[in-house]
Amino acid sequence: MMSLLKTIWGLLFRLFPCPAPTGLREIGHPGPQSPVLVTCNFDLTIKRLKKALEGLDVWLLVAQSGGVNVWCAAGGDEFNTHSVVSAIKTSGIGRKVTHRTIILPPLSGPGVSIAAVRKATKWNARWGPVRAEDIRRYIKTGFRRDEGMRRVTYTLTERLDTALGSLFPFYLLGGALFALFDPSLLVNYLLVATAAFLFFFLALDSIPGERGIVKAGYVALALLVTLAITEFYHPNGSPYRSSLIIAVVMIFVYGSELGGLAPHLPSDLDPFLARLGVGAVGNVAFAGTVRTELLNGYRELTYDHEICEGCRNCFEICPQGVWRMGEDSKRAILADRDKCTACRACLLQCQSGAIQAKKRDRNEPAGNSYIYL
Repeated sequence: MMSLLKTIWGLLFRLFPCPAPTGLREIGHPGPQSPVLVTCNFDLTIKRLKKALEGLDVWLLVAQSGGVNVWCAAGGDEFNTHSVVSAIKTSGIGRKVTHRTIILPPLSGPGVSIAAVRKATKWNARWGPVRAEDIRRYIKTGFRRDEGMRRVTYTLTERLDTALGSLFPFYLLGGALFALFDPSLLVNYLLVATAAFLFFFLALDSIPGERGIVKAGYVALALLVTLAITEFYHPNGSPYRSSLIIAVVMIFVYGSELGGLAPHLPSDLDPFLARLGVGAVGNVAFAGTVRTELLNGYRELTYDHEICEGCRNCFEICPQGVWRMGEDSKRAILADRDKCTACRACLLQCQSGAIQAKKRDRNEPAGNSYIYL
């Protein structure tokens, strides 16, 4: 029963921690040569990973992430180099295997430095696939990652899953407010907010705009025009007024959070909160962070091609494919800067210091920043 409750919590309340015990787990019947995979201690992640690994013989090393999923915990510095180093040193994995290589989830790139892990433990680290369902093929092909294993996607299933887990608490909060202040509209709210959610995320690819708040704006505008038309034809008050107003509000709630849900979109809400001076909410920091300063244009991400050592880390770790290797495969090139979401993974993994996030004069234009606002 407790396991089921934690699964439901992880599915519907992903903004909040749902921790599982850290340490070493056996998947199948691993031996001294079996791969060692590292993950966070978010309960739902571990359960999904175990399901994806059924039939394989691997070691699963669960590191401390504050009970939060890999991407959010790495971005909030909860899943970091210290977490992985500590897991290696305390789990006894060194006595279980004869090799010294761990496979890290690539979405931990903003928090876990493979160079620092190697220096602290003498273990080599490599990046695995972004999606758990690709791990089987990754292992069977000799730990080779193709382009699809390196980059994030945002399919219909993925966006419904992430949106439900992150937005359900806001949905419940709205329901509680209606129950307290206007119970007559509660059922109407529950139905309209659900319909708005399904429409927005099902139709997301067809809605114009490159940012969540812009997409929400287009939908809200259409709803407001509809409201104006119904008000015109019903001088005594449109019977759809409350439904349309609820839909407009909820669409903006969903759209403002989209940049935090869609891995290919920069956040809209986080840089806004940073400009308001909000330091942090829970484990997520805003004001004064490199990420929000990049998004707000206070810093500029720069790249010095001359000092690049060709470590390939930026190319391997960027979930968006911003970086590519040159034709000689010796140095990186900036292939598509407009895809950058300021996750900072390339900054942490760059071994030569060729990639920097330099502060700039706020009175000057953004210049050559990767992020255009």
